[in-house]
Amino acid sequence: MQDAPATQEGSSAPGRRRRRLGELLLAAGVVTEATIRDALDVAAPGERLGAALVRLGLVEESEVADALATQLRLERVDLDTTADLDPEVVSLLPMPEAERHDVLPLRLSGGVLHLAMSDPSDVAALDDVRLTTGVRRVRPVVATTDALRRARRRAYRLTATQDRLWERSRTAGAVSGQEGAGADAAPVVARLDALLAEAVQLQASDLHLEPYEGGARVRLRVDGVLREAERLPSDLHPRVVSRIKLLADLDIAERRRPQDGRAQLVVEGRPLEVRVSVMPTLRGETVALRLLPRAEELLGLDELGLQPADVATVTDVLARPQGLVLLTGPTGSGKTTTAYAALATTDGLGRNIRTLEDPVEVRWLGINQTQIDPRVGVTFATGLRHLLRQDPDVLLVGEVRDRETAQLTVEAASTGHLVVATLHTNDAPSAVARMVDLGADRFLLSSALELVIAQRLVRRTCTACVAPDMPGPRLLDALGVDLQALEGGRPRRGVGCNSCDRTGVVGRTAIAELVRVDQQLRDALLAGAGERAVLAAARTSGMRTLRQDALERAYAGSITLAEALRVTPDPPWPPQLPPPA
Repeated sequence: MQDAPATQEGSSAPGRRRRRLGELLLAAGVVTEATIRDALDVAAPGERLGAALVRLGLVEESEVADALATQLRLERVDLDTTADLDPEVVSLLPMPEAERHDVLPLRLSGGVLHLAMSDPSDVAALDDVRLTTGVRRVRPVVATTDALRRARRRAYRLTATQDRLWERSRTAGAVSGQEGAGADAAPVVARLDALLAEAVQLQASDLHLEPYEGGARVRLRVDGVLREAERLPSDLHPRVVSRIKLLADLDIAERRRPQDGRAQLVVEGRPLEVRVSVMPTLRGETVALRLLPRAEELLGLDELGLQPADVATVTDVLARPQGLVLLTGPTGSGKTTTAYAALATTDGLGRNIRTLEDPVEVRWLGINQTQIDPRVGVTFATGLRHLLRQDPDVLLVGEVRDRETAQLTVEAASTGHLVVATLHTNDAPSAVARMVDLGADRFLLSSALELVIAQRLVRRTCTACVAPDMPGPRLLDALGVDLQALEGGRPRRGVGCNSCDRTGVVGRTAIAELVRVDQQLRDALLAGAGERAVLAAARTSGMRTLRQDALERAYAGSITLAEALRVTPDPPWPPQLPPPA
């Protein structure tokens, strides 16, 4: 923010000098001259004073907005507590333009458009809004940047708003003779951009477009759960699908066969890689977009949410020159993220790191990744056999699915390689039995296997709207604990707020079940132990089950008891809660 308008209509009164933000903040007592000088000294080129002050932590964003509103006698609005806006008013301004100027139409009364702005001195933004909306009188209303971003997301996400924007674009197209514009039409591009921006803002992992009678729905997978974001008119859905096909270099004319591809996009100024899957159905084509993280966004072992003792165990095993680490869990449990975090701990140690993946989720500079492609004979088994001739130190095997891959994985771990491999089982002990069932040699497995990690992802309770939680008897019975065991803990839940999009949860964290292979377990494997014997040996060595890990977090209030039950399998023995503090 720099200069601000002296009148409510966004223009200066004749003969009056517009006061700069620094003067306004000084007059309001928010900052001192020394504070302003310090901020100006370290501000980036072109950075506004208000943004620099907020970035440096010298003032709160709300203090800047309050000072502007008070000194300029403008309305100050808290958009986090504002009810849903009128879609008719919001749709006067397309979302890309609202984001570009950091504004949001609030209401239209008496021929005046009240426009929420973080910088009411932005005359160019006011002029563009007048031109786009056709409303001659625009009155600035002061809001913070963060609140504007959240309010825009809510307002433009409404199906009613999106439908009105589409109708306006169709009307404009009919007038200009371009009503039949296809995948490159501006409204189609803008609608897809808005969908992707919404997915990025909510940190969604997947975006689904699904046709139905009379239209199509858009769903986002946020924190592992699908939620409906909006609905598309029936004539817009095929155009959005065509636009996605163009971006992913797929056959736009092919609507009878499944197609897969990748696209590299820029969403809200950040690069984004998307895996695209198109599938024909009776009502049209469904599209699933997997939003892939960038290599620099990958988490380290200490950022996954594992218990400190578990992090220490994993780190110790990965520092060894050879051995086998198994990662297990269902699809969507975060195995790939943990595998990449494991590889990151071995990077920079002068090791040759190679991966076999199906598909390659994240393209990682400095690591040699191989994509499985059975059409040309590259399977996990054939790829692994050839990789062993490439002088590798560390191997990531994306999935152990057959006898040959299981045997080669164990042999590689027994001959001087550190191998991290994933497979699908419910818990850690059954992963050991699964390797034997697949055909891995017991003797080699008993000597090579160092660690088994079973994991799940649990949704974290929103700290902004947290409240005490009193579980019912059915939930406690299903968990295998009683109410008395909760004494000394603080079970909590989120009641829903704007910060968590009214869900009560924000983000996810990993829970884990670790089996560190000791001599007792090695002896049991050599003796032909089955799954029950492996489980007994793991319990003797102090294994903490997934349910136990989840209950400890629920006991501390970081997740809910219902979430602990939702994501964990029934344990083989009753879980124990921590003793009262």
